[in-house]
Amino acid sequence: MKDAKQYFDNHDAVDQLYFTSDGLAFFDEQNATNHALRLDDYTITTKTRTEVDNELAELANETWDGLEYDPLDELDAE
Repeated sequence: MKDAKQYFDNHDAVDQLYFTSDGLAFFDEQNATNHALRLDDYTITTKTRTEVDNELAELANETWDGLEYDPLDELDAE
C-alpha cells in the first residue's frame, strides 16, 4: 500500500496502477500481464488513487484497543 501511495504521489496524472505479484507497478494492464507471465504467480492487482487514499485514511484512524501507552517503551527509558 505504501508503495502504491508513493507511485501515485510521483505520478499526478495516473489514477490507476496494475501491480504484479512481485510488487512492480505498471501504468498499462497489458504490460503488467506480460510481466506476470514470467512469474510463478500471475496475479495482477488493480489499485486506484481513491482506493489507496481511503485505505491509508482508514489505517490512520484505526484504534488499537487493549494497548496502552507505556513510558518504558520509549527508546531513552532505562
